[in-house]
Amino acid sequence: MYGPGYGMGFGWIWGVLGFLLLIGALVALILLVVRQSNRSAPVSHQPAADVPPTPPRSTARAIAEERLARGEITPEEYREIVRALDETSSPPGA
Repeated sequence: MYGPGYGMGFGWIWGVLGFLLLIGALVALILLVVRQSNRSAPVSHQPAADVPPTPPRSTARAIAEERLARGEITPEEYREIVRALDETSSPPGA
């Protein structure tokens, strides 16, 4: 129609560059939206009001009582633990 080679050359480069520019703009827009949404959400390092605070660390005897209540140990094992704790907590030579 227009002869051999008409319209050929480096014109396709503008199409490729335009496409890459469009993709880059979309990626930048997505990153901007994600960063803005993260900024707007307040970051709190304190526990939520509806979550009870963690109880203070229990003593060994209290842990043994809890394990007995949950059925993890038998009453005999509980007595052995309490006996061992009483032996280690009593002062030497008493």
